[in-house]
Amino acid sequence: MSKKIKMRKLSYLIGYSGISVILLFLGGWLTYLGLGDWYYSLDFPPFQPPSWVFTPAWVIVLSCLAVSTWLVVCKAEDNLQSALSALTLYGAQCVLNVGWSLLFFTMQRPDIALWELVALDVTLLGMMLTYGRASRWAALLLLPYVGWLILSTAINIWIVMHNDFPILST
Repeated sequence: MSKKIKMRKLSYLIGYSGISVILLFLGGWLTYLGLGDWYYSLDFPPFQPPSWVFTPAWVIVLSCLAVSTWLVVCKAEDNLQSALSALTLYGAQCVLNVGWSLLFFTMQRPDIALWELVALDVTLLGMMLTYGRASRWAALLLLPYVGWLILSTAINIWIVMHNDFPILST
């Protein structure tokens, strides 16, 4: 492999890692903007992890996402259609990821955020299938994200069902 190709592949890894850092920052910032009395007055599920778990979990998830996307792009360089499909799902995931924090915390609408989270769940499953066609390791690296989203979706459902929100409340 030539030095030029190695440098290009390294630049991809740096780029996707940078996007993950931006996602981590934006999610944290939107969460911070929305924390307040409304949030602390919510009833939370007994299975919700302590707050200190969330940042390290997201660091792991987004690091795996960066490496996973890098593997797919490197494998799919010669197949523009495959790379485009993977990057379209990746971009949608980025928007949905940040959008959930905006809806849930900043706009204080866990009910609407739940629907958006379901869209993120479906997008991530699509990513696993698409990434898996390019690299089994890329798909496996998404498993921490899948696990975290399953937990996040369960928490979001519980919050909507056990608090007073117009959509889906009991």
